[in-house]
Amino acid sequence: MRVESLVEKARKLKEKGMSTEEIADELNVSVDTAIWLLTRATEVPPSDIYIELRNITNPSRLRLIAAALADMVREKVDDSIDVVVGIATSGIPLATMVAEELGTDFAIYYPRKFKISEGKMIGIFSENFAKVAGKKCVIVDDVVSTGRTIKEAAENIEAAEGKVICAAVIADKRGSDEINSVQVYSLLKVLRI
Repeated sequence: MRVESLVEKARKLKEKGMSTEEIADELNVSVDTAIWLLTRATEVPPSDIYIELRNITNPSRLRLIAAALADMVREKVDDSIDVVVGIATSGIPLATMVAEELGTDFAIYYPRKFKISEGKMIGIFSENFAKVAGKKCVIVDDVVSTGRTIKEAAENIEAAEGKVICAAVIADKRGSDEINSVQVYSLLKVLRI
């Protein structure tokens, strides 16, 4: 995909009323990259990698990826898992299938970038799904860009008296095994050389 195509996608998402953070999430890029795509304020874009996931959105392909993530978690984690926590928005379909594969309950976490309460951004768990209090949790998302969302979700799980066992993602653009002492397992690690 060419940069001009990403610029056009970002512009259209902004016209639909999405915030810069939501655009970054939708395009699987950092917030800095989303800002650059929208403003082109500097000649050189921030260092980032775009990951196109459209070819895996077919449910049968997504199920295979969920099975691979669940297998990876089973292989690496000795603890039993009670709840899979899906990160809104892109992590929800994948996390639903991972929870099914692992035979666990399912929770949804909406990061701060999606919720404003009394003038400040807050992250929340959906009241319609499993609770994390007293539960051993695995966080599932599609892509780790900066690690901020995984870190935030882990902090909120712990604040709700849950225990984060690990995080599992399709791709990790940071190339790191850990985010704030949370082990991150990824099918793909993207490293700059």
